[in-house]
Amino acid sequence: MRPILIYPVVFVAGELLAVLLFLVLRRSVAGAAVFKKPDIETFKGILERLVLFTGLTGGYSTVLVMFGALKLGTRLHDETDKIVSNNYFLIGNLLSAFIAIADAIICGWLLKV
Repeated sequence: MRPILIYPVVFVAGELLAVLLFLVLRRSVAGAAVFKKPDIETFKGILERLVLFTGLTGGYSTVLVMFGALKLGTRLHDETDKIVSNNYFLIGNLLSAFIAIADAIICGWLLKV
């Protein structure tokens, strides 16, 4: 496989894994329905992982600091329309970062093989 093709293949595989993991997370932590229609939150999660993945595969590990600061900053305001548990928020963010980091590591490994 051409090296340039490894990146999108690994990212898409990671996103498919993310769908499965978030189904379990949503059911066990949030107590919500297992399946949900993709919405803006789904798109934001994919975009977050894409930014992390791009930064990490480009050698910019400081993207993790940026990710943390953005997540904290967006969480500081009062959410009156939604009640989301902090556990769900924390676990979801850690899982999202883990998937992006794992994807970057897998790409690095595949490019060396």
